[in-house]
Amino acid sequence: MKLSEKNKHILKTLLVLSSSSIYFFLAYIGYENSHINLNQIDSEIGIVDEVGITQRIGTKGERSKVFFIQLDNIEKKLGVYRKSKNYSELINNIKPEDEIKVYYKAKSNKRENVNLDLVQIEKNGKIILPKNEFENKQSFLIYIGLFFGIGTIIFSYLYYFNSQPRQAPERNQFEKLNES
Repeated sequence: MKLSEKNKHILKTLLVLSSSSIYFFLAYIGYENSHINLNQIDSEIGIVDEVGITQRIGTKGERSKVFFIQLDNIEKKLGVYRKSKNYSELINNIKPEDEIKVYYKAKSNKRENVNLDLVQIEKNGKIILPKNEFENKQSFLIYIGLFFGIGTIIFSYLYYFNSQPRQAPERNQFEKLNES
C-alpha cells in the first residue's frame, strides 16, 4: 500500500509532534527531582571508606571527573558532578573514617561506576552537601523539556501549514487537444 503525498506529510507532522511528549516527559522528571522530600528517598548512616575525585563512566560511555564517597555499608560509590569541577569544600569536610548520613536515589545500573543521584550529605548534624544543589541541577531539565517540547509543537505546526504537498497542476484545454 502506497501512501499519498498528503498522507506522508500528515504522518511526518504527527511523528515530529509526538516527539514533543519526550521533551515534556523530561520536564516532568526535572520537576519531580527538583522537589525532593528527604523522607521519601534512600538514606544511610555509614563510615567513609574512601573519598576523592574519580573518572565517572556513564551508561553510554561518557566520562567526567566527579567527587565520590564510598561508604562501608553501600556497595556503589555515590558522587556529585559540578561543571566548575570545584570539589574542595567536600574533600576538606569529608575524610575517611568519618561517620556521615547520605540521602540518595539508589540505582541498579551496573554500567555506571558512580551513582550521581547523591542528594544530600550530613556530618555531625551539619549539612555538608545541601539538597538544593541536586534540585537546582535537576530543574534544568524542566527548562530544556519545556523549551524543546513547545519548540517541536511550533515546528510541527509550521511544517504542516507551510510545506503542504503540492498537487500537479491540471492540464489546460490546449494541452488536452494536442494529445489527441
